[in-house]
Amino acid sequence: MSHLSSPLSIGAMIFYSVLTFFIMPFITTPLLPGNSPDKCVAGFAVGFAISVFLWLMFNRQLTSGKMY
Repeated sequence: MSHLSSPLSIGAMIFYSVLTFFIMPFITTPLLPGNSPDKCVAGFAVGFAISVFLWLMFNRQLTSGKMY
């Protein structure tokens, strides 16, 4: 479980979860037309995609504890 190997990677996991479940739904819900109660699902999908992209870009630096 390399994603829990350092305090820096644990912090990144918390940031990714906040991004996925709070920030992106908050941003995307008002932008989508209509009154559907499922408008936040698009925010979950976008936040998840961004989180996965960031993890793939920075996982080696986060798990080693070196950010340079």
